[in-house]
Amino acid sequence: MLKRKIGSTAALALLTATALAACGNDNNNGGNAAASPSASGSSPAASSAAATASSGSELKPVELTWYYPLNQMQPDQQKVEDAVNKIVKEKINATVKLKPVALGDYVQKMNTVLAASETFDIMWTGYLIKPEELVRKGALQPLDDLIEQYAPALKADMPQYMWDGLTVDGKIYGVANQQINGSRYGFIIQKRFADKYQLDTASIKKMEDIEPFLEKIKQGEPDIIPFNGYYNTVLHDATYWGVPGLDDHFFIKSGDPTYKLYRYPEEELNTFRLASKWYKAGYIYKDAATAKMTDYQAKGQIAVDFQNVLKPGVEAEVKGRNGGNDVIVVPISDWFTNGYSATTNLSISRTSKNPERAMMLINLMNSDAELYNLISNGIEGEHYTKSAEGFITPTADSKYRPNMDFIFGNVFNSYLKEGQPKDVWEQTKKINETAELNPVGGFKFNSEPVVTEIANLNAVWGEYKKGIQTGTLDFDKTWPGLYEKLKEAGEEKYVAEVTKQFEEYLKTSGLKK
Repeated sequence: MLKRKIGSTAALALLTATALAACGNDNNNGGNAAASPSASGSSPAASSAAATASSGSELKPVELTWYYPLNQMQPDQQKVEDAVNKIVKEKINATVKLKPVALGDYVQKMNTVLAASETFDIMWTGYLIKPEELVRKGALQPLDDLIEQYAPALKADMPQYMWDGLTVDGKIYGVANQQINGSRYGFIIQKRFADKYQLDTASIKKMEDIEPFLEKIKQGEPDIIPFNGYYNTVLHDATYWGVPGLDDHFFIKSGDPTYKLYRYPEEELNTFRLASKWYKAGYIYKDAATAKMTDYQAKGQIAVDFQNVLKPGVEAEVKGRNGGNDVIVVPISDWFTNGYSATTNLSISRTSKNPERAMMLINLMNSDAELYNLISNGIEGEHYTKSAEGFITPTADSKYRPNMDFIFGNVFNSYLKEGQPKDVWEQTKKINETAELNPVGGFKFNSEPVVTEIANLNAVWGEYKKGIQTGTLDFDKTWPGLYEKLKEAGEEKYVAEVTKQFEEYLKTSGLKK
């Protein structure tokens, strides 16, 4: 089975809601006890936080501000925020102003917020907006002392390699939202179409193998879009590891003892050519580069989606995002991991006036099951119902259904969703323990020497990315001009700096003498 193994899915996932939504991406459980399906209330860590705060009675009241991305804004956002604040007020004598931002706008919004030195407290960091780069910009506070004082149980609950993944220059700058700590690529397919056209899932080993099915959808379902049009680069002619912490266009070949760096290998470019081919064939929506594809998906109008984390129970998780239609999973890679590459985390802003209380809230979000499930799923009886077995089901026309549990905290505190296996967290733990490990997953790039070049390169890619990902732009006609613009933006200087630091890492880590 051929697969691409990536560092952070950041650059090519930037504009795809699918990738984020799937992104039960990288994280870990590391000995963390999963909440039972019917669990509610607080874990010992939450009790510890409450004790630290003396039930909030000895703390002055403060208001916190928290930025995070969502696929779609929720009509009952304020109602849920009010309910969240009842708990937060009682536990740590604080209220929190929740500031969700549309997924596609999150990076730009946060760059604006940070550039203006806006006073706020907590922000989601991860594969869209990397904590290490934010640290270099002076945007985040180190958390070591805050964690030791206000979240010691949380510190002990997570394996050291997760803290290592959030450490820059010897200081911790984030708290990981524990979840699955691996990736597995493949397709999410609406079951009704797989059944109708008798899809042979065993025959699908690589991206191209789905083409005959897409053609059947195109011919037989005029109101259905065969393929979503956004997917992460998948190298399907050779097996590569992506180098984490970069822009998703650096690779090493699996099993290569020299760890030679590859930049834009032909196998990667072939994935863009495949998008062009599918667009011309009519498998991708004609306006995919400009349309809001999540709206079509929510109406059940997309037959096949591509995701980078086909985790246990994902079928139940994404059913709602596919118009309530049942789906099947068809993986085209094995499980792999980069260790912990800071994929989904909560960090504290350098401008926060109440970092101690912000840490208390982060601790609660990772340990208090009642609070975590409230912000993840809404209000029981109104936004979801819970069965006698403890499984939850969204209510019809629920006005609060983010479907992005991994944004808020430790997913191992999640109530199980109808359709998820009862042992989903046990399965997840096994994956975390056995996924193939990226041999260069510990590499961390210091972007400071080339921060201007990175900004320029990102601007160039931002101009072309949607068109290339959706096939709207013919890749072979576009690439020569695009590459010239990349060179003008500082491509060669950036590559030289990455190569220099990577070679130093190989020597200091003992991978290369």
